[in-house]
Amino acid sequence: MVEPEYKKKLIEIINKYLPKAKIYLYGSRARGDHSEGSDIDLAIDTGKPVNFSIIGNIKEAIEESTIPLFVDVIDIQNASSNFINEIKKEWIPW
Repeated sequence: MVEPEYKKKLIEIINKYLPKAKIYLYGSRARGDHSEGSDIDLAIDTGKPVNFSIIGNIKEAIEESTIPLFVDVIDIQNASSNFINEIKKEWIPW
């Protein structure tokens, strides 16, 4: 899982750029087999592809935040269907 203060901050950042986005945690933190320094994997869904510059702005805002971990953010509308099918098996809606 993700520390509550990190989760809150990540939701705030994503909502600033994409207020109606659905956010999903996936990867080792969703499965519960993460280590202390594991990254945070997030998938977002707005129902349509998000401009890559917006994703870049989100990633930059996260890097400039106080979150001391690497955070990967993907837009499921721009990801392959095979990848999405795999992460859907484990993702947790935020």
